Amino acid sequence: MRATIITIGDEILIGQIVDTNSASISRKLNAIGITIGEKISIADSRDAIVTTVERATKESQVVIITGGLGPTKDDITKTTLAEMFGSKLRYDQAEGEHIRQLLARRGIAFTELNRSQALVPECCTVLHNAYGTAPGMWFDTPQRGVVVSLPGVPFEMEHLMDDVVVPRLAEHFDLRSIVHRTLITRGIAESILAERIAAWEDALPEYMHLAYLPAPNIVRLRLSAYDVDKAEATKAIECEFNKLSAIIGDNIVGYEGESIEHLIHQRLSERGLTLAVAESCTGGAIASKFTAMAGASQYFLAGVVSYSNESKRDILGVRMADIEQYGAVSEEVARQMAEGVRRITGSDYALATTGIAGPGGGSEAKPIGTVWMALATPMATYAQMRNSGNDRGQVISRATAYALDMLYDELKKLF
Repeated sequence: MRATIITIGDEILIGQIVDTNSASISRKLNAIGITIGEKISIADSRDAIVTTVERATKESQVVIITGGLGPTKDDITKTTLAEMFGSKLRYDQAEGEHIRQLLARRGIAFTELNRSQALVPECCTVLHNAYGTAPGMWFDTPQRGVVVSLPGVPFEMEHLMDDVVVPRLAEHFDLRSIVHRTLITRGIAESILAERIAAWEDALPEYMHLAYLPAPNIVRLRLSAYDVDKAEATKAIECEFNKLSAIIGDNIVGYEGESIEHLIHQRLSERGLTLAVAESCTGGAIASKFTAMAGASQYFLAGVVSYSNESKRDILGVRMADIEQYGAVSEEVARQMAEGVRRITGSDYALATTGIAGPGGGSEAKPIGTVWMALATPMATYAQMRNSGNDRGQVISRATAYALDMLYDELKKLF
């Protein structure tokens, strides 16, 4: 079973907004066994809509469209689809009353423009949008398969997909499952990993597909099985990943959702240990990894972004003489930053980073990407230097990953 996802809006094409709808819809369709054949973003124009939908319905049994259902003149999806399906528009009394009440609660007058949102093609099944003023539409024809048009507002689309569209699709089609399972590895480059597991990969069953998904200092291995019995495929994939333990066991972090920061989060919480960070070149990126997780207040005490030399001295107690002698990007400064934030917060562990993120500031001795990291523990302070590339964003993300690795390796000794 194949689907095409079409997002409509000039704002997407010019980069004014990021299309999150197609990613969300993909996950929901995959979960019920529908493969995504194509995702397309198109302009708010009749010709683009007609051409794209006609082609999509020839190649896919399911077409999901988002966007262009608002009350203004540039929202032409509904009228274009009605024309394509040879249908007139009718006023849906129930949707009209819903729109009137919704606007009244918001203190907005019910105008002719708002009323027009209750006009729907006669040939469609109306999908009630409890959270907005634009109802969804379901077109079911023998020639074109299923075409679903949804509002572009993400949370409205999400509710319609979850509450109406996904259940209807599951009932409408006899669907087999799609199973994805992702294993996370760390500390091994993608090319080296591929060589090490080549024999295992070659021996995979034909219905399984392996994908390598690299990120800073980690590589995700995703096994996918299409058109399968879910229970059997899940068990088979688990068996294949178990075989990897004998090959790369030390490099395995866990499964999707078990990132390094999540594992640190679990270990600190379980042991009642605390953490603080002092960041220069990473600018709070490490702290944000932890504070994004619910329950971080149990162990995360503070994060200090000490960007200037003076803040390193005045807040963290780094000796200015060492900064002048060794430079702000040095082992000596990184150590004192970690020890300083541990001292002032009373944390059990403390991480620190100081480096050259670029695009300026590098030298022959300390090129762009040079980052010193330090970890202060109850027993000792450790430091390491890593080159993290030459792109500013890459330096920050890699340095963050390397620092988290330092802490993760230290906490592993406790378990």
